[in-house]
Amino acid sequence: MNIKRVLIAGIVLAIGIYGGYLWQAKPKVSVVMLTYQRETMLPQAIESILGQTYKNFEMIIINDGSTDKTEQVVKNYQDRRIRYYKNDINHGIAYSRNKAANLARGEYIMIMDDDDKSEPERMAKQVDFLEKHKDISVVAGQIKGLPRIPENHDNIAMGLIQYNNFGNANVMYRSAFAKQHKIHYDEKLKTSEDWDFWLAMLFSGAKFAALKDDVLERNGASKKYYQASYEDGNVIIREKIGERISPQNPQKFYQANACEKLQMLGDKKIFTVPFYKNLLKINCP
Repeated sequence: MNIKRVLIAGIVLAIGIYGGYLWQAKPKVSVVMLTYQRETMLPQAIESILGQTYKNFEMIIINDGSTDKTEQVVKNYQDRRIRYYKNDINHGIAYSRNKAANLARGEYIMIMDDDDKSEPERMAKQVDFLEKHKDISVVAGQIKGLPRIPENHDNIAMGLIQYNNFGNANVMYRSAFAKQHKIHYDEKLKTSEDWDFWLAMLFSGAKFAALKDDVLERNGASKKYYQASYEDGNVIIREKIGERISPQNPQKFYQANACEKLQMLGDKKIFTVPFYKNLLKINCP
């Protein structure tokens, strides 16, 4: 009887260890965070993730060559879900976001910035949404105090071809979709790389949505260390939009009237059919 009890106890222990290994090796969510020179704000960002009500995640932190105490701050957290990496030099936002995405093991990738604070139920709400809506590849949440993001795909898509109406650090997306379509951040871009990434997802057939709830609080007073002209970045992105729509003549899209623009967008299938037909009805009398 004692031998039997010992065997059972051993089996239970083995299952527990194996289950713990699977939990660690196959997280549902990979939280990816790029950080640079933010030793004072970083704890708030990290703790807002470690305090999430949803627990099955890993947190990948990429230190983009910081010279302050960033590394010490991260290493103060003894949590096995944190995976920490440091770039030898400062490579920039797009490079580090690609590195984090390549390291991610989760089904979903959740973006987090080092000067923001996620609401405690953010991860749970975004995971729940993606689990219930298999047709949606990308879901945002609202950012406290900022203009509201449209909740349905068509209105998001309509905005994205004009400006970034979606955000970045408030977003969770399906890793498999990005990998399947070989979508990554353009490392030549010094700014607006997030807008370009969402456009690549959109033109690859991704469907977007947004929660009605606030999921993120931003620190508007934080210093911006990656200096770049947003105006110059937006010009580049709009050129890339033109190339996607009319490769032979990228300027053609912006020279067209509303009806012509819609007709050029028709074969890109970025809108749902009813929405697109209604747009044509309104703009092409």
